[in-house]
Amino acid sequence: MSTGGLTLADRVAELREWITTGYARDLRVAAGLSQALAAQDCEVTASTVHRWETGDRLPRGRNITAYHAFLARLVERQRQGGESGGE
Repeated sequence: MSTGGLTLADRVAELREWITTGYARDLRVAAGLSQALAAQDCEVTASTVHRWETGDRLPRGRNITAYHAFLARLVERQRQGGESGGE
């Protein structure tokens, strides 16, 4: 699920799934991050992240790549934590 090797179409599809299922928000919350911190990472506003998470809007342009990369890092962090017992 990392950004490496995925086409833009793959990232869009994966991101859309993460948003519509609530997985995007769940990842952020589980990592203990605020919408403001997610926004800072993606160089958008916290209200933009809120609209993405609620499905009111979908990221467009470079924001697709930025938000997908942010979430993919959280997925990887979660995997590493789950496989290594939290270390």
